[in-house]
Amino acid sequence: MHFHFERLGLLDEADIELADLTLICGENNTGKTYATYGIYGFLRSWRSLLRAVIGGDIEAVLKDTDRYQLDLQAMFGGKIDHYLGKLGRAYIHMLPRVFATEPEVFKDVVCISRSCVNHDFAEGRYQHSVKSGPSGKVLATITKESGSVTLEVLVADIDLASRPFGGLIDFVTDAVADIVFSPHLPNVHISSAERTGAAIFRKELDMARTRMIKAINEIDSKELRRNPFQILHSSIDADYAWPVEDNVEFVRHLEDIDKRVGGLASEHPELINAFDSIIGGSYKVVKQQLVFQAKGAGKQRFTMNEASSCVRALLDIGFYLRCKANPGDLFIIDEPELNLHPKAQRAFARLVGRMVNAGLKVFITTHSDYLVKELNTLIMLHQRTRHTRAVQEAYKYDDGELLDPNRIKLYMTGSLLKSSGGSGRRPKVKTLIPAKIDPAHGIEVETFDDTIDVMNDIQGQILYGGDL
Repeated sequence: MHFHFERLGLLDEADIELADLTLICGENNTGKTYATYGIYGFLRSWRSLLRAVIGGDIEAVLKDTDRYQLDLQAMFGGKIDHYLGKLGRAYIHMLPRVFATEPEVFKDVVCISRSCVNHDFAEGRYQHSVKSGPSGKVLATITKESGSVTLEVLVADIDLASRPFGGLIDFVTDAVADIVFSPHLPNVHISSAERTGAAIFRKELDMARTRMIKAINEIDSKELRRNPFQILHSSIDADYAWPVEDNVEFVRHLEDIDKRVGGLASEHPELINAFDSIIGGSYKVVKQQLVFQAKGAGKQRFTMNEASSCVRALLDIGFYLRCKANPGDLFIIDEPELNLHPKAQRAFARLVGRMVNAGLKVFITTHSDYLVKELNTLIMLHQRTRHTRAVQEAYKYDDGELLDPNRIKLYMTGSLLKSSGGSGRRPKVKTLIPAKIDPAHGIEVETFDDTIDVMNDIQGQILYGGDL
């Protein structure tokens, strides 16, 4: 998936292509969060926007057919980027909600999305039944046979058949979303930088209740008696950006998903073992109470208030990997190095290698030189020469951790001179600069290396620059 943004917060313009592993590095206040939240918001909301984008086209096609059928190839073949572009334009109106800020902030934003993969609509079989009421009466069935590009709607209810272009459009749109668009737009989950605080105060952080109380306090009591529904409208707008609010809501309900096993963990239990080794134990729900159980003799248990900052910082990541993640999903991790010792940061980088090789797409923003350098090690070991094999064996790296450089994209925030299109002065724009990834040397991140060089120079002058 490829995104192009213009005038998005601190970024004048930026192009970013999602790879199996995507990283953004850069100094503070240079646009990393804008790019990350912008991508998350699009992937979180595209299904709700799709009805407005394609609903009219679907209705027009159904009205022109004797049977309720859609030829997916005729309607969408070669037009995916066209519809993704329309989704991007529709998404701009969602940005104030994504970032929980005023609409004026995004009035000039441009968002263009396009696909980077080819997908055959004929692949796979699809069937979905539209049901009504507690009895589960089937009103219609939407099907597509394997090898066919025809989506067929079989209406079983007489009343529904007399008005097929109402609620049916929503169900047909959902089917088109699953068959045509979902191969290009992965399911997304985010672990925001606020996760450590959320782990401690997760039961107190009821966002909906907080907004409701705020709305009650701000509405005049007489007006509230005249129009009690005003409180509902006043409490809809969020005070927090979507990534923060979604992360908090996920962490608040961990006890409810504790017994689930996601598709990724089911296929790759070694991922969970690798994660548990980083935190030195595992998360448990005992009598509806979430605890951390340490490894070793005694098997001590700690509440989140008692556990280490590392255990709290990785709480939602651990539950997501074990209970929710599926191959093909996109997992966004904002600053995974938070509260982690350099040794744990290196171990987390190796866990990222396992995630990617297990089929999970990973998107990371980071300030950690340790994390990037360990990813470089995984890239260099991927050469699998006689020498690198010997190093891999000596330091006990598993094949499942090694990273193919062709599956990685890294972007650095920075400024570039933009072509003026003439002989005038070239303006400088804040953007994302793709880094070169060399199979033999890994990734060079200038912002890290420059800072380390300055520190080494200062310490060298302190140690050796005086009179001897």
